[in-house]
Amino acid sequence: MTRTKKRRRPPRARHGFTIIELMIAIVVLSIGVLGLAGTSAMVSRMIGGAAQQTIAANVAATRFEKMRSRQCSAITSGTATLRGTSEAWTVSSVGTALKFVVDTVSWRGAGQSKSNLVFQSYVKC
Repeated sequence: MTRTKKRRRPPRARHGFTIIELMIAIVVLSIGVLGLAGTSAMVSRMIGGAAQQTIAANVAATRFEKMRSRQCSAITSGTATLRGTSEAWTVSSVGTALKFVVDTVSWRGAGQSKSNLVFQSYVKC
């Protein structure tokens, strides 16, 4: 009896990627790029909003400083428009030498939506 020897083939060496692996890599990469694009748009909107809020805070701070430099009888309520923002402030007395000031600063956002911030301070006369 002769035995036939089966030849064992060496495992096939694998070179490169299969098309399935390549497609999965492209899908994963695409999801990452789309997520990055969405995040960058949101960050851009937030930066623009922060810049506008900084301008509003500076406008209100300037208003409070102007009031602090005046005499008590000259501190009154009013409105003004400056640097693309409009502001309205109300003054109420809290005793003889102290005024409470509420300054509302408004502006139009990128989507033409109106935004506003309210600042409050005491002004000593």
